[in-house]
Amino acid sequence: TPVADPCKARDWRNPGSLSQVAEQIVLSGLDGAACKLGVSREDLMLAVRNDQALDEFSAEHDVKRSEAEQAVRAGLLRAVDDAIEAGALPGFVAPLVRGAVERIPPSRLLDLLEQLPTLAGTLGGRR
Repeated sequence: TPVADPCKARDWRNPGSLSQVAEQIVLSGLDGAACKLGVSREDLMLAVRNDQALDEFSAEHDVKRSEAEQAVRAGLLRAVDDAIEAGALPGFVAPLVRGAVERIPPSRLLDLLEQLPTLAGTLGGRR
């Protein structure tokens, strides 16, 4: 199967489940970052799994680690905005997700986004 072009825009949808929204945020955000860096989304996803992988990716693609992290952050922030606009991200969760994207290293951020449905359920029960 050919690798999808990360620069090709994909339509945002509201899949209904918060875990599917989190997955869509991650994939869309990594598409944006991969496009900016001129790599495939798959290569970038492997790179952000841990700090060592990100360092290896940066050296292999001749980009500074900080540039790669900034691209991932920018892509994820745009994807969060897209999720909000599509009505897919609950209002009380959106500021938490944006704050996490702005502050947490990308290697830990993907794990956190995968836990988003649990986190939202916990926070939603406290309101």
